[in-house]
Amino acid sequence: MHSNYDLFVPDFLSIDCGIAEDNYTDDKTKIFYTSDAKFIETGTSKNISEDYISDEQLPRQYRNLRFFPDGNRSCYTLTPVIRSNRYLLRASFMYGNYDGLYQPPQFDAYVGVDRWEISLPSNSSSYMWNEIIMVASLDYISVCLVNTGKGTPFISALELRRLNNLAYQAANESQSLRLLYRNHFRRTASGPTIRYPDDAYDRIWFIWVRDGWTPINNSSPVNLWKDDYYRLPLPVINTAVIPSDPNNNLNFYFPSSNGDPNLQYHVYMHFAELQQLKRNESREFKIIVNGNLFYGPFSPEYLSEETVFHASPLSGKNQHDVVFSKTKSSTLPPIFNAEEIFVLEPLSATPTDSKDVDTIMNIKAFYQIKRNWMGDPCVPSSYSWEGLNCSYPDSKPPTIISLDLSSSGLAGVLAPSLANLTSILSLDVSNNSLTGPVPEFLAELPSLKILKLTNNQFTGSIPAILLEKLKDGSLSLSFDNNANVSGPSDINHCEAGSCKKRRRKIVVPILASSISALVMLIIMGFVLWKFTQRRRKRGNIAIFSSVLKIFTNDTLPVYVVNSNA
Repeated sequence: MHSNYDLFVPDFLSIDCGIAEDNYTDDKTKIFYTSDAKFIETGTSKNISEDYISDEQLPRQYRNLRFFPDGNRSCYTLTPVIRSNRYLLRASFMYGNYDGLYQPPQFDAYVGVDRWEISLPSNSSSYMWNEIIMVASLDYISVCLVNTGKGTPFISALELRRLNNLAYQAANESQSLRLLYRNHFRRTASGPTIRYPDDAYDRIWFIWVRDGWTPINNSSPVNLWKDDYYRLPLPVINTAVIPSDPNNNLNFYFPSSNGDPNLQYHVYMHFAELQQLKRNESREFKIIVNGNLFYGPFSPEYLSEETVFHASPLSGKNQHDVVFSKTKSSTLPPIFNAEEIFVLEPLSATPTDSKDVDTIMNIKAFYQIKRNWMGDPCVPSSYSWEGLNCSYPDSKPPTIISLDLSSSGLAGVLAPSLANLTSILSLDVSNNSLTGPVPEFLAELPSLKILKLTNNQFTGSIPAILLEKLKDGSLSLSFDNNANVSGPSDINHCEAGSCKKRRRKIVVPILASSISALVMLIIMGFVLWKFTQRRRKRGNIAIFSSVLKIFTNDTLPVYVVNSNA
């Protein structure tokens, strides 16, 4: 029989936050960890206090961290991710008095656009890890830490594990599962925590010991092929409990202290018969939750794993009671191998339109933008990206309606992906070093009303369709200080954002010969005298122009004199 490790090639992303840009394989778990440098653009790395690093039992990932003293929101972008696949996501925190303040901070976390209810250490010596099972809605997953004014956010490790899509189906596009308990059973509470490589998905299993329960085990491995998408580790499924008194039922409750009756729970119970039953023996029981039949009656198969869960969540109570009740025909008491209990977390926020997200991420990469552009561009609205304005229509995803990239050090051509921002009303790329022609796709943006191209190095002509929109008033266009850009002479420059003071042009012919020049000077002197005498009367300029026209012909050179209007 093969082990889980032999059967499954893990699809893991394991990030040790705060280490230098190197990688290592953990001595205990044999998991490959990488630096977080390529997954985030902000924050500062630091080791925890030497007082706690010296603990040889402390996992390596907790000996350093990344903290975020600047800005309100800092986000990791986890890739690669397969859209619509289920993932286990775990975030770990150890404060370790890294800042010498002896004050563990409290802060918020978000996955995508939804708040993640996390537990943080309350002292310097402890560490906490938080886990959810979720469905990836994009081809990346963002994990954001938000400063709430109660200390500087920090993080020790991030771990992402791809799951089989047939497992944990209560997690979907509209809700995730936050882990409350994950337990298996042994005779004593001491013993190693079970995770990878025993668990193919690197779930972390804790030992649960309770009075009145008797652990049993089997050295023969349980067949996991029948239901291999949950892939329980053999050290978990090969142990179980039965009532110490065979006439009793098995029962437990959760949460361990009074909980919020508004919370909803999903329970996953794992079973396998570990005893070879004799012909006159039978084990059959029902699962009763809060006095109602949850599942059964059923009999676990010998050395074959089976997972029981209900599609409808449990809610409406401070605590939920679970009873494994032996049927009348059963000669043996119930058996129980392992449990996982999750809190259902509705995904109430609507993320930004996926097309707009893909586009703005492409633009960020295209120009290597170093702004604090992390997480969802528009949601939460209080943390929308710098330079963006968004629209938040009812029952529809938010869209990007304004993009200000002015004075951002942009170089090269206008990113072709801008054509995909179909809801954009205003685009400002002024005061950069953009080159190449002004692309015609800008005219195809159906909602665009304001376009600012000034102070760049564009070349060629403004596309005719943009100029038509300028003329009919449907577009405000500015393209000043692009020395190599031309537009038709009949464009109103004030409309085009180039409101320079207009000048009157007076055309004066210059005669080739000295005689002609003398005659011209006499005539001009007379005309100018008449002009000064009648400067307050209408028609001066017209008379002057008529006289000049007499002496102007196509063969004469022209000198242009500008006088302010």
